[in-house]
This record gives sequence, C-alpha cells and structure tokens, in this order.
Amino acid sequence: MDNTSKLDLLKKIQCYHFAAYDMLLYLDTHKDDKKAFKMFGELVNKTEELKTEYEKEYGSLSAFDAAKSDSFNWLDDPWPWEKEANK
Repeated sequence: MDNTSKLDLLKKIQCYHFAAYDMLLYLDTHKDDKKAFKMFGELVNKTEELKTEYEKEYGSLSAFDAAKSDSFNWLDDPWPWEKEANK
C-alpha cells in the first residue's frame, strides 16, 4: 500500500469508530432499539476489521493493540501520529 492508501485506511477507521461511538451514545437513551443495536454491532465489527487490516500492514495503532504481537513492539517504530508528521 502507498501512503495515500494508508491515510485513507486511517480515515476509514476514524469514521467507523466515530459512527460506532455515536450509536453507543444513542443506545444510552434507547436501549430497546434492536435495529440500532444491530447497527452498533456492525459498526464495531467493521472498525475492528479495518484496524486488523491496518495493523497487519503498518503495525499497532495503540500500545494495547501491541499485546496481540509476539513481543512488545510498540516503541520499535515511530508512533502513528509521528509517521504522518514525517511525510
């Protein structure tokens, strides 16, 4: 993937995460809305799918995600925001 694809993937992750969080806030006051709950689950799953794709290609997005690796590699590379600043 090139840098454009990497940035596009980060933006998609942010969009799906925002939408999932927004749906979570809605569910705080509409807990019986089954359609909204289903949509929330779909948004969370899509966010996780995109994060997995990103991490496979570019590395962990957070220190907590680094726990999925065989070793603690969080500090091996620049942090995600440092990578984007160095373009």
